[in-house]
Amino acid sequence: MADNAERTKSECTAAVLDIFPDVCPDYLEQTAAKLGYNHDLVVDEIMRGIDEGEPYPKLPDQKILKRKRDAHGGDEASRARRKYDHADRHKETSSNYVQLSRKVLAQDFPRAAVKSIGKVFAEKDNLLFRTYVAIDKILRDKDLSASFEMKKTRTPTAAEYLPARLDQTILETKNPDAKRALEELRAARLFCQSEAAKSNAAAAKEREEEENFKRAEEDGTVAECGCCFGDFAMNRMVCCDNPSNEHNFCVQCARLNAENIIGLSKYQLVCMSTDGCNAGFSNSQRSLFLDDKLIAALDRIEAEDVLRMAGVENLETCPFCPFAAEYPPVEENKEFSCANPECLVVSCRLCKGETHIPKSCEEAVSENHSSARREIEEAMSAALIRKCNKCGTPFIKESGCNKMTCTRSGCGNVQCYVCAKSCDYAHFNDTSRGGKQGNCPLFDGSVNRHADDVNKAEERARKKIMDDNPDIDENLLKVDGSIKEQKGKNPAPNPAPVPRVAREPVMQRVILENAPLLQDLGNPFPYIPPPQPPAQGQPRRPQPYNGFAQPPAQNNQQRPRVGHPDDTKCQEARRHQTRP
Repeated sequence: MADNAERTKSECTAAVLDIFPDVCPDYLEQTAAKLGYNHDLVVDEIMRGIDEGEPYPKLPDQKILKRKRDAHGGDEASRARRKYDHADRHKETSSNYVQLSRKVLAQDFPRAAVKSIGKVFAEKDNLLFRTYVAIDKILRDKDLSASFEMKKTRTPTAAEYLPARLDQTILETKNPDAKRALEELRAARLFCQSEAAKSNAAAAKEREEEENFKRAEEDGTVAECGCCFGDFAMNRMVCCDNPSNEHNFCVQCARLNAENIIGLSKYQLVCMSTDGCNAGFSNSQRSLFLDDKLIAALDRIEAEDVLRMAGVENLETCPFCPFAAEYPPVEENKEFSCANPECLVVSCRLCKGETHIPKSCEEAVSENHSSARREIEEAMSAALIRKCNKCGTPFIKESGCNKMTCTRSGCGNVQCYVCAKSCDYAHFNDTSRGGKQGNCPLFDGSVNRHADDVNKAEERARKKIMDDNPDIDENLLKVDGSIKEQKGKNPAPNPAPVPRVAREPVMQRVILENAPLLQDLGNPFPYIPPPQPPAQGQPRRPQPYNGFAQPPAQNNQQRPRVGHPDDTKCQEARRHQTRP
C-alpha cells in the first residue's frame, strides 16, 4: 500500500515537472497533496492561476544569482559597499544620524581636523560610509593627504565606539537613526580594512616580483617577450609547444591574446610569434595565464562549434546558456526547457525570451512595456511627493512659501520644501525674516521645481530600465503628463489681491408649477427679473422683465397657466412690486 502511494506521488511529480520544469518543489508538493496527487488536477490548478494573473512560484534563477556572486563577490566587504554606497541613496537629514556620524568620524580619524572632516562629510551628502571611505583613501595616499588639513592633538576616544565594544553599543542603542549610523560605521570599518589588506597584498606582490627579477638578472635567466618585447624573468613567462623552437611570452600578453580570441568567438590558442609558428599551448602552460572564467568561455565556444559541425537536426540552444538539445519542430512545442542545473530557464523558441505561455510574443512585449511605463510613472510620482522628515506624512505644495508645516495631528513639524530639513525663517534667503542670501529660497516657482524633479526622476528611471532591458523599445517608454516649466520670473512673495467690485445680488428665477398651492397662497413670490449679460467693465445689474419662467410646452397642455402676465393676480402683484 505504501509502495503504491509512493509510486502515485512520484508519477504525479514527474508528470507535472515535464510540463512545468521550473515549478517550486515546495509549492508542487503542497498543491499535489491537496489534490490527492492527481497530476491532471495539479496541472489544471497551475494553469488556472496563470490565467487569473497569479503565476506559480518558480525555482530561484540560479544563473542570475551565480552571475551576481561572480561579479560582486560573496565577502562581507563587498556586501557592505553594495548596501551603503549605491546610487539611490539620498542626502541624510536626520539630526541624530548626522551628529553621531561626525562624532565617530572624528574619533576614527583622530589627527584629521574637524573642519576637513566636515567638508568631506558635506560633499558626500552627510553619508557616513562614503565619507569614511573617502577620508581613509585620502590619508593612505600621500599625494592626496598633503592638501588635507591635520591637527596636532588627537581627538579623545570614546570607549563605547571602539571595535571591541561596537556590537554591544549597537544592541543597547534605542534611537533608530543612531543605530543605523553605528551599523554603517561597522560596515565602513570592515570595508576599509578589506581594502587595506588588498592594497598591502598588492604591494607585497610587487616587491616580490621586483626581487624575483633582480635574482633572474643575476642568474642570467631573463628573456624577451615575443609580443611586447619587454624583459621578464623566465619563471614568469609561458612558452608554446613548438619542440624545435619555443617562443616565450609574458603572462599579461598571453592573457590578453586569450581574451581577444574569445571576443572573436574562437577557442584555439596558437603561438603569437611573428615567424609563423602555429603551435599551441599545453594545459600546464595555459593554467599560468588563464583563470576559471576564461577557461569556461573557451570550453563553451568549443562545445558550440562541435555541435554546429556535427549537423544535428532540430538542434535547439538555450538563449541564456550554451546548453543545447534535440527538440521537435516549433509548431509542436514553442517552449525550450533548459536542463543546465545552473540555468533551468524555460524560454520561448520564437522570441528567444523567457516563456510567456499562454500569451503570444506580441502580448508579452506589450505587457512588459506597460510594466516598464508603470515603473517610470511611480518614480515620477515619488519625485513629486514630499514627506515629512519627522512622521513621514506625504504632501505636495500647490502655492505659497517653502516653509512647510506638517498637518498631521501631534506632529506639526516645520521643514524646508527645497532641502527637506527642519527649519525656521532664518533657514531661507529672506533677510527681512532673519535669513541670508545664498540660503534656500523662501519663494520660488513650485511648478518649475516640480517639473525639474519629475523630469529628472523620469530620465533616471528610463535609463535604469534600458540598462536592465536593452532590447526594449525606448519610444514605448515615453510617459505623457510630464510637468512643463513655466518661463518667466518667480511669483511675487505677496501677490496683489484682486480688486473687489460692488455688485447687486442676482436671484435665480423660480419656476412655478404647483397651481393649487399658488391659488391658495396668492402669488407670494416677488418679481424676479432674469439676469442679463453685464456691460464691459461694469457690474452686472438685473433688468426688469414682465414675465415668469414657464414650464415646458408639453406640460402646459395638462396644467393651468400659472404666473402668466395676463393673470389678474400677477398684474396686481406687479402694481405693488417695488421696481429697482
